[in-house]
Amino acid sequence: MEFTIRNANLRDLDGIMGVEEAWPEDQRSTRDKFIARLEIFPEGFWVVEVAGRIVAVSTCTLTHYDANDIGSFKTWEQCTNNGMLYPLTNKEDYNAMYIVSTGILVEARSLGIREALIQTHLYLAKKLKKQYVVTGAMIPGYDAYCNAMGEVPASEYAFILKDGKPIDPTLKKLKSLGLELPNPSHIISNFYQSVESRNHGALLVCDIPNHFQNEVE
Repeated sequence: MEFTIRNANLRDLDGIMGVEEAWPEDQRSTRDKFIARLEIFPEGFWVVEVAGRIVAVSTCTLTHYDANDIGSFKTWEQCTNNGMLYPLTNKEDYNAMYIVSTGILVEARSLGIREALIQTHLYLAKKLKKQYVVTGAMIPGYDAYCNAMGEVPASEYAFILKDGKPIDPTLKKLKSLGLELPNPSHIISNFYQSVESRNHGALLVCDIPNHFQNEVE
């Protein structure tokens, strides 16, 4: 089944909210938050259509990232101004893009949309000449691993490999798409509310020039 990714506009709001309803009620963003994201950084707001129907939404914003000082990334709410985004000044002053949210309807999750959206974010960062793309991710295998294998700190679990790849399914998938976990300090407690992750999040980073270094212009 073919899909199309395009920039969103205000006429898409009903379709966007339809995708948002796939999330648990306490995790949904409001219409006002999506309007704010459209106003602040419209070039980083995409919808995905299948046969003219919006089946996925993804948003990002500009930010500052320093691997040695991640104090501004302690929670998703802090990263995103509680989903409203922070006003942007001179866009050239930011060295990174932060992926704020991605939602995909259940029936469309086998189409490769998430992978395509990640690449769309990375290409926008390249176009805007940003050094990094950064995002927070859950580590949904953590609780199950501890229950089966014994307690380990989340910062250790995230670096356990099998066949050279992270055992956590989300970290494994995102690593294959170019988003890496730099070091244990990038595992953050109370980043998300997630029983599977025991409320931990992983701050993942793609170094854009390195990611695209072998690509022919």
